[in-house]
This record gives sequence, C-alpha cells and structure tokens, in this order.
Amino acid sequence: MKINQVIDLTHKIENGMTSFDAAWHPKPAIKPLGTLESVGRNTKEIIIGSHTGTHLDAPLHFIEQGVSVDQISLDSLIGKVVIVDFSHLKNNVEITKEMLGEIEIGDKMIFNLGWSKYWNQSDFYKGYPFFSPRAAEYLIEKNVKIIAMDTPSPDDSRIKLSGENLGSAADSPIHKMFLKSGVLLLEYLANLDKIVDYSGWSIAIAPLKIDGSDGSPARVFIFK
Repeated sequence: MKINQVIDLTHKIENGMTSFDAAWHPKPAIKPLGTLESVGRNTKEIIIGSHTGTHLDAPLHFIEQGVSVDQISLDSLIGKVVIVDFSHLKNNVEITKEMLGEIEIGDKMIFNLGWSKYWNQSDFYKGYPFFSPRAAEYLIEKNVKIIAMDTPSPDDSRIKLSGENLGSAADSPIHKMFLKSGVLLLEYLANLDKIVDYSGWSIAIAPLKIDGSDGSPARVFIFK
C-alpha cells in the first residue's frame, strides 16, 4: 500500500502544555532521570494523566464496568474516516441533529471545530461548540463508532464540573450517551487546519495499551 500524504493530528506532550484544571488531571511533567554524562544513557520520568493531550476516551471513563482502553481492538482504530468542516461555528453553538442531517456520516468521523487555535491558551476550555442530545442520538443510531474532535469535550463547556454536579446526571451527559453506546471519543486533535481536501482519508489511532485504563494519550494521524 502506497501512502502519498500523512497529517499528524497529535499535540506534543511537553512541560507547560494545556491541561484541564481539576484534581483528576495532573499537570504533565517531564524531567531527566539518567543522562549520558551520569549513567551513559538518557532517560526521562514522565508524569501524565490518562486524558493528557490528544487522547482516546474508553467507555470505562464514565461507564461502570465499561470497556477499558487495552480491550479496544486495533482494527477498530484504523480505517476510512469522514471529516466534517464545522470550523465556521461560533462559540457555544450547539451542533444539532438537523446540521448532521446535511452531511455524510461514516463509522469514524472527525469534526473540525476550529478549536486547536486556542491550544495552550486559557480559552481552550470554554466556549467550544458541542453536541445536543438529539445530535448524539442521531450519530449513535447511524452506528458511528468513533467521534474525533479538536475540542476538549462533546459536552457544553458551561456545565459546571464541581460541587453537586460531579457524578450527577448533569455531569458530562453527552460523554455518557456516546460511551454507554460504545462510541469511542477522540479529543484534543491538532492540525485540522492543514487539511485542504477533505475526501479520501483514513485514520490511525494508537493509544497506549494501559491495563484497565479509562483512556490514554494517543498518536493520531490521517493518511491517503
């Protein structure tokens, strides 16, 4: 198989990178352990959470006894992908079933919401477009298996993730709808602005094989 073009959709994991400000999201930290001078080799200590940077959400993220990331088959993470350009949507716009009815639907989908321009800025975590419950139901009914986006979440960023909301029905309802139905979520994509021709792409998603994990950072690229 000849590959003519590849676009890396992965944000670099580095010190000081964007990370959600919550107790369940540690700040990424990378520091030297061994060096060529001290022990004849370079090694690093890397501290990251399971949802650091470009990452895959497994059902276990929100669903009790859901599938963990190491149980996801690799063949389900590679294949043809439909890419949708919704980068024209304004802040806090709800993606509706009617909008989705006007586009092609495939089992793997990338939604370009024009959001990676806010990467490493405080605005990254607020105001992004999000899916309505009816839109989520529509995608589930259409047997979509992977939904990828350049935003932090498919949920409305105005939902408070604190206090009584945490763990309640109001906490991340769209996440729960998708993951309960076996739809995998790929968040924090990079470089979607580099895509000029939206047709004919395949995607490859390679999360770390972490035993029993609810998600994992992933190297993600499209190719054709």
